[in-house]
Amino acid sequence: MGKNRGFTLIELMVTIAVFAIIAMMAAPSFSGMMTEQKLNSSTRELGLAINQAKSQAAMMKTTVALCLNKTNTDNDFTKDECATAVVLPGYAAMSVAEKEKAQQNRVISVQIDPQIVVESTSAVGVLFTEIGSATTTPTFSFCKSAKKRSIQVEKFGSITKTSGTC
Repeated sequence: MGKNRGFTLIELMVTIAVFAIIAMMAAPSFSGMMTEQKLNSSTRELGLAINQAKSQAAMMKTTVALCLNKTNTDNDFTKDECATAVVLPGYAAMSVAEKEKAQQNRVISVQIDPQIVVESTSAVGVLFTEIGSATTTPTFSFCKSAKKRSIQVEKFGSITKTSGTC
C-alpha cells in the first residue's frame, strides 16, 4: 500500500490564487448583469402595473391613477401626492375616509428599486379613464450605470418599451 498524501500548502495557495484571479475577472460582468436585472425588473413591474390599472379602471367603470413611488425630484412619492398630481376627479373635495378608500381602490403605486434613477421630467403618473384608456401619453425613463429603459404609455393603454443609454 502506498502512503496517503494530502495537498501541500503551496498547491493550496496556487489554487486559491487562480480562483481569486477568475473571480476578479468575473466581477465586472456580474455587476453589469445586476444593473440589467434591476432595470428590467423595474420596467417589468411598471408594465404589469399599467395593465392592472387599465383593467381595474375598465372593470370598476371609474378612473384609476398610476404613479411611481418616486419621481426625479421626490424619493417618497405617496399615493396622496399621486392622486393630487394626476388629478383624480373629485379627490380634493373628498373626506379623509373617502380619500383613504380612493387611494386603496383607485391609486396604484409602482415600487421602483431605490438604486434606479427616475429620469422622467414631465411624467409623474398616468390617469386611466373608465374605459381603460390613458388621458395622456407619458414616458417613464429609468437610468442606472449609463443604461436606460423607457416605457411610453399609448392613448389606449398599450405600452412601448425602449432601451438606450443615459
